[in-house]
Amino acid sequence: MTKRTVSLFLILALTAFSALLLVSCSGSADGAPEGMKLISGEDADYLFYVPSGSYWIGDVKTGATTAYYSNTDTSNVSVMDFTVNATDYTAEDWWNSFQADFKNTYRDFTVVSSESAVLDGVDALRTVFTGKMTVGVDPSTGEDVEREYKFMQISAIKKGTLSAPKAYVFTYTSLNDGETYEAHIDDVEKMVENFKFN
Repeated sequence: MTKRTVSLFLILALTAFSALLLVSCSGSADGAPEGMKLISGEDADYLFYVPSGSYWIGDVKTGATTAYYSNTDTSNVSVMDFTVNATDYTAEDWWNSFQADFKNTYRDFTVVSSESAVLDGVDALRTVFTGKMTVGVDPSTGEDVEREYKFMQISAIKKGTLSAPKAYVFTYTSLNDGETYEAHIDDVEKMVENFKFN
């Protein structure tokens, strides 16, 4: 998967969550941690859970595992994975290779923080960043409507014993309006805590 493809996917996913009602496609809660429901598909090589009894609605039709909060609050989470070619590739390498694309995609792109993390026992990089993008046109003025988003992205490179390494990218996206991102961060942290590789 190319950098441009991943960037395009992120833009399309955000736009789709903002514009469309997605149909729920959540998995069985059998074996799920207490208070969680499985949303990753059967073909995924990871288990991705969201809090049960919440508004998080899962979807696997986009080529990644995604969930959005509601029709009015399009905060969303996604997990993407793709094979990497270098055996010594790191999460920092992944971030460095895509950062320029993010700068080109989001106006006023700003890294808020970047720190080491762990995703199900695998070393990872947690990066929080913000950026603005046009989400439509105001019909009364004809001017672009712009929104600022806040992202929390955890990238991990899992090296297989018999297969090529894979990059896993967990992304949380929400409006950066001073309250929406913060309103869901506890749910998102539970998702990260309960994420499991198969």
